[in-house]
Amino acid sequence: MSWIAHVLLLPAGADWRWMEASRFYLERFRVIPTTDPEIALALSGDPLVVSLILPDGRPGHTAAWLRQRRPSIHLDLLLAPTPERLQRILDARAASGARLGRGLRVVTTDRLNVRSGPGFSDPIVGRLEAGVEVEVVGRSVDGAWWAIVDPTRRERAWIAAAYTRVVAGIPEIVPVLLVQPPRVRARDRLAVRQDPEPEARILGWLPEGGEREALGRTEEERWVQVAFPDAAHPGWVPREGLEVIQGALEGLPVYPSGRWLRPPVRSPVIHRAFGAEPPVFAAWGLPGHEGIDFQARPGEIVCAAAEGVVVMAAERLDHPYGVQVRIQHRRPDGVYVTVYGHLMPGTLEVRAGERVRPGQPLGRAGSKGFIHLTLKKAGARNGAYGDILDPMPYLLFPSQTE
Repeated sequence: MSWIAHVLLLPAGADWRWMEASRFYLERFRVIPTTDPEIALALSGDPLVVSLILPDGRPGHTAAWLRQRRPSIHLDLLLAPTPERLQRILDARAASGARLGRGLRVVTTDRLNVRSGPGFSDPIVGRLEAGVEVEVVGRSVDGAWWAIVDPTRRERAWIAAAYTRVVAGIPEIVPVLLVQPPRVRARDRLAVRQDPEPEARILGWLPEGGEREALGRTEEERWVQVAFPDAAHPGWVPREGLEVIQGALEGLPVYPSGRWLRPPVRSPVIHRAFGAEPPVFAAWGLPGHEGIDFQARPGEIVCAAAEGVVVMAAERLDHPYGVQVRIQHRRPDGVYVTVYGHLMPGTLEVRAGERVRPGQPLGRAGSKGFIHLTLKKAGARNGAYGDILDPMPYLLFPSQTE
């Protein structure tokens, strides 16, 4: 068998753990590892296979940049947030002898449509009856769609994964396949910003009528990532200023918004910042204040900072936070919890297990003159703070929504 030009593109700054996790796969299929996209493209051979590791699950601009530089490239996207996850995927491939993770077979559990792309808005190109077994050759970025070879047309098509049952293989090792990115056109001259925020640095301007590939979107769909000024350096433009001229934005990778928390009180004035007064909090084993205190008049309404599920609503008078509410938020980049402390006894308006919306009243502020807000993220390692994060970079203040 002839040699296949194949590169494993590791995350930038990947240490020895990533290399060790890949070792058996690299040896089994004679794959070349690197962290430099330029080195990956310099390898001779056509087609060139590049297995691109996505630690955060988002193809972003790297995949588009590779595809622009070398259109014939075969991209094999691996969603692996840790070296341990990568080793599980690659070892399974090596054991099965499947370089690109083929070998998954599913059975349809209902009669379902076969579509030309991974979305319910994509055209229907066929149908499968319940009980039909098919081979899966790839999956969508969000894992909601299987790519198959349409038995009739013998071309790639897509079926909804929710209406199938796995009968052979491991879903995690199936490669993520990129469809043709949608294209957008600017309705007016638009500022292209570094981040999806109104105050983010301007990278340049997209002229009226300018067309670009869309590469991603924020979860509330207010911002769209576009290839600018080229596919290696994307930027963000407001969704309302764009016209979709090809494809659909619904199938794009979803990027978590940088600022997704609302202040818990209507007029947010900070009483005590995160990290303040280290001597006071040293007694608790903390480098400083573990949250943000917002000024609040006794009886003022306290609201949920974001959508989520209440995991605690209790009058814990023996606890440092006193009467408190805790809300869990499942975000694209992980699971967070917001803690609202020092509420007034007898005013709680929610209970554990209840789903709340952003801005929904939780209770009223107590007599201390402030409301405490703590932000936690599962698995975070913020030094001596542990899983506690500074809420400030995540807060969207009223002036930032204008």
